[in-house]
Amino acid sequence: MSKAVARALWAIILVPLWGSGAWAAATAGTVVAISGQCFVQTEGKRIPLKAGEPVRVADVVDVPDGAKLKLRMNDGSVLSVAAGSQLTIAAYNVDADGKRHDVELSLGQGLLRAVVAPVDRATSFEVKTAVGSAGVRSTDWFVEVEPGSMLVGVLSGSVALTSKATGAEVMIPAGSGASAALGADPTVPRVWRKAEFNALIARTELPAPAAPRRPTQQPRRREPGEQEYTPPPPAAPQPEYNPGQYNPGQYDPGQYNPAPYNPGGGGYGPGPAQGYPGGAYGSPGGNYRPPLSGTYP
Repeated sequence: MSKAVARALWAIILVPLWGSGAWAAATAGTVVAISGQCFVQTEGKRIPLKAGEPVRVADVVDVPDGAKLKLRMNDGSVLSVAAGSQLTIAAYNVDADGKRHDVELSLGQGLLRAVVAPVDRATSFEVKTAVGSAGVRSTDWFVEVEPGSMLVGVLSGSVALTSKATGAEVMIPAGSGASAALGADPTVPRVWRKAEFNALIARTELPAPAAPRRPTQQPRRREPGEQEYTPPPPAAPQPEYNPGQYNPGQYDPGQYNPAPYNPGGGGYGPGPAQGYPGGAYGSPGGNYRPPLSGTYP
C-alpha cells in the first residue's frame, strides 16, 4: 500500500472522530442523579445535563444554587456536587479494565464530596483550588472552596492538604478536618464533631428517588355486539344464626323390675327305671302330663 493511500485512509477515519469530539474528549463518567437544572460547558457550548448523560475530560460542570448533581466516574468513584459549585474535570485516566491511573479535578467554588474507589497500585487523585490542593488514594472526604480559603473534612481514609503558596502539607486522618487560607500554611487537623460532618452531608446528598407510579389500567374495549357485563347485586344479609341453648334435661329411666320368670309348676322326673319317666313336664301357662300307661321297651 502506498503512503498516499495510507494517509487518505487515516484521514477518512480521524476526521469524523475529531469532528464528533470523541478524539478530543474521552468520557470520564456519567450522571447518575440530578436535582434541579445543572449544566456542562463542553466544546464551547453550555448544555443542560440529564440523568444518564456522560461527562468528559475538559468539561466544566456547573451546579447553580438550588441544584445538586451526582456523577459516577469510570473507575467507580462517586462525586457529589453541592449547589453553587463549579467543577472542572482536568484529567481522568483509566485503564481498559477500569483501574484508575491519574485524576485531576479543579474546584473553582462550592462543595464537593468524593467517595474514591480503592486501587491496588500507586495512583493520584487530586483536587486543586486557588488556595491549595488535596490528594487521596481511596477515601470518603469533602473539600469546600470559599474566596481566599479552602476546607477539607475526612470521613474515612486520609487526605494530604498542601498550601499552594508555601508548599506546607498536613495529613488529615479520618474523623478530622483542616483548612488553609490564601498565602498561609494549612491549619493543624482537629477532630470534627458529628454535626459538622452532617451539615456537609446534607448539602451534598440528593433526595431519594420517588417510587415509580403504577400505570393506570385502561378499561377493555368491547367488541361489536358484545353485551356489557353487569355484576349481580350483592346477596341480602342473612340473620345471624343463633341455635339457642340446648338443655335436654335429666334422663330418668325409672326403675326396671321385671316379674320373676315361672315356667309352671310341673317338673321333669325320671320315673321308674323300666317305665316312661313319670313326673310331669310343665310349661308356661299350664301343666302337661303324658299318659303313664305302657312301659318303656
